[in-house]
Amino acid sequence: MDPATGKTLVDELGRRSYTTSVAFGPTTGKNIALAYLPHAYCQEGRKLAVEYFGETYPVEVVGVGYKPLYDPENLKPRS
Repeated sequence: MDPATGKTLVDELGRRSYTTSVAFGPTTGKNIALAYLPHAYCQEGRKLAVEYFGETYPVEVVGVGYKPLYDPENLKPRS
């Protein structure tokens, strides 16, 4: 949802945004939601909102496409 208006995001073809799944990511230490977003809203760092059982939660776009959310070179455990 757009946090300013509370409206569901819709692309130029009328398709609504939606979340496909949510899970806790132990390597990131955060909840991760996989979602379809209209192209106009797919910027890393963009603040949005998700409605879940009637409650609204703030979210941030942190990966677009196939960008990993973890440390792919395994540098963090070595530090």
